[in-house]
Amino acid sequence: MQTRQRKTEAGYRKRYTGMIRTLCRRQKVVSVNVEDLAAEVGRRASRLTPNSLKQYHAVLRQQLRDLWDQGAIAEEEVERIDAMLRMQRPMPETSKDKAGRRTSARRARSVRPETLSALVSELLSDPTAIRRIAAAQLEYGVVIATRPSEFLTLNVDANDRLWVTSAKYSEANRRGLQPERSVALDHLDPGDIVELREIAGLLLAERKAGATTASLLRRCQNAIRVARTEVGGRSKTVTAYTVRHQARANMAAMEMTPEEVAVMMNHASATTAQSHYAPARQGWKGLKGIAPPAVDPVLVAKVRPGNRSRGWTIEPPPGRRPG
Repeated sequence: MQTRQRKTEAGYRKRYTGMIRTLCRRQKVVSVNVEDLAAEVGRRASRLTPNSLKQYHAVLRQQLRDLWDQGAIAEEEVERIDAMLRMQRPMPETSKDKAGRRTSARRARSVRPETLSALVSELLSDPTAIRRIAAAQLEYGVVIATRPSEFLTLNVDANDRLWVTSAKYSEANRRGLQPERSVALDHLDPGDIVELREIAGLLLAERKAGATTASLLRRCQNAIRVARTEVGGRSKTVTAYTVRHQARANMAAMEMTPEEVAVMMNHASATTAQSHYAPARQGWKGLKGIAPPAVDPVLVAKVRPGNRSRGWTIEPPPGRRPG
């Protein structure tokens, strides 16, 4: 097996523990083994991207190596499970859904302002509740950096503050910074804040009518897909998740530190955005020197620090907290 650094191996072992816990909870059993996990990954393989499947395989192979070093598994078992992993295939890049439409497997990681504006205008040309929500996902997702499903949990509290629920928070696995977070509004115009509160009202009405976050997400995705067909051009691969990539690129271009970006994106680690999201060079022009959104320094201090070795092209100005 491939030789890895101790830190990488420790990360794989930690992730394996989280996978065990998750599968036990789903199957309502006390314990599962590495073969059970390999079989579960195989059942999901066709819905995973190549990189995601590769990461799962790395975690499982690390566990096989550990068991072998401990003398807790026979060579035949290692070979059999490894063969099972090699037979698993990820989602093809050109995969299509049941209706024959291309999925978002090759979605864009950045979007130009004019393309985004055209999509929003198309959605608002027929302003049904869902099309208004989908338009807001695109228009405001690029400035508040929420995941598409998180945006659909938008709600207003008694103090008129906007909140969203994290889609990937796990205290046990140290994923996500907060289970719920307040939406940063200081960098938005008053009219935008009013509109976001109206969108929160539309979402509340949809939930009262029986809609779930998953059903709202599907309907918004379909509305954006239809709008892309009408707009054409560079919009063909833009999704609601594209604007989260663009939000990260814009924040980096505005000279926010990795820790500040992590707070805005609700990441527990400062390195997550650097390795998984669009780089600063894809940020929109004219952002350098613009005041970034205010970030709670208490939350910044909670972010696990990292470095700028992957994708961080702009150094912060003197006096800003280093990564």
